[in-house]
Amino acid sequence: MKPRSGGPGPFVTHRVQTLASGLHRVATSRRHRKGLPPHHVASLAEATLARRTPGGAFRHIWAPRRLGWWVAVLFAVGSLHFLVGALAATWPGAAPAALRDATTVGWVFFVGSIFFTSAAWLQWLEALNGDVATSLEEGTRRWRWLGWCPRNLGYLACAVQLAGTILFNFNTADALIPGLSWREQDVLIWTPNMLGSICFLVASYLAYAEVSHGAASAAPRSVSWWITVVNLAGSVAFQLSALDSFVGPRASSPEMLFWSTLWTAAGALCFLVGAYLLIPELFATDSGPG
Repeated sequence: MKPRSGGPGPFVTHRVQTLASGLHRVATSRRHRKGLPPHHVASLAEATLARRTPGGAFRHIWAPRRLGWWVAVLFAVGSLHFLVGALAATWPGAAPAALRDATTVGWVFFVGSIFFTSAAWLQWLEALNGDVATSLEEGTRRWRWLGWCPRNLGYLACAVQLAGTILFNFNTADALIPGLSWREQDVLIWTPNMLGSICFLVASYLAYAEVSHGAASAAPRSVSWWITVVNLAGSVAFQLSALDSFVGPRASSPEMLFWSTLWTAAGALCFLVGAYLLIPELFATDSGPG
C-alpha cells in the first residue's frame, strides 16, 4: 500500500505504510534523517509514539562515518568554547591567567561560533537529504547541496538554527572591535545576539514539535525527546542572556553583566549535553514505544 503522510497542520513529521501482514511500517522525520530504519507498529495509534532508547545506545561514542556524529562533535566543541568563555567572563578572578583578558575571551566566543555554524550547516544538509517526505520509497536519491522543504519541521528547525549561528558569527566578531560607542555596540553586537537567540529559540521549539508530532509531548524514555528539551532550555537561557546584555547610554550594571554571562554559561552547558546525546541517538534502534 502507498505510504501516507501525517503531522501537525500542514507539516509532515511521519509516514506510514500498511503492510499485507496488517502491521504498519513507520518512518518519523528525526529518525529518518539520522539514518535509523523505519519501525513497525500494530496500530496506527502507535505511529507517533516516541520510541524508547535502549541502554546499549549509550555505550557508543565513535562513529566518524555518520554525518550525525560530526554534527554532534562540532556542536560539542562550539558549546565547550561558549561555556569556557562565559565562565571566564562571569568569574574572571577564578579564570586561568590566559582567560582574564577580555580580548582572549572574545576570541574564544568567536571560535566557538564558527564550530556552531559548521555543525548547523552539516545538520541542515542532513535534514535536506533525509527528508521524511521521500521515506518508505524504493531506490536511492542523489545527494543535494541546496533545496527547500517547507513542510518538514526538522528541516525548518535546522534552517532557522543555521541562520542563528551565522548571526552569532557577526555578534562575536563585532565584539572584538575596540572602541565602539554604546549605539555601535547595540547595533553591531547586541542586535545580532538578540536575533540569533530568537532564531535558536524558534528552531528549538520546531525541533521539539517535530519529535512530539504536535505542540507538546512527554517522552522521558526517548533520547530524541531529551535532546529537544535540553536544547530548548539552552535557547531560553541564551535569550535571557541577550536581554541582559543590552547596552544603553549608561554603563550596564555589574549585576546585568554577571547575569548575562551566567545565562550564556547555562545555555552552553545545555547545548553541550544536547550535543553529547546526539551520539547515542544515532544508535537508538527500535525498542518499542515508551
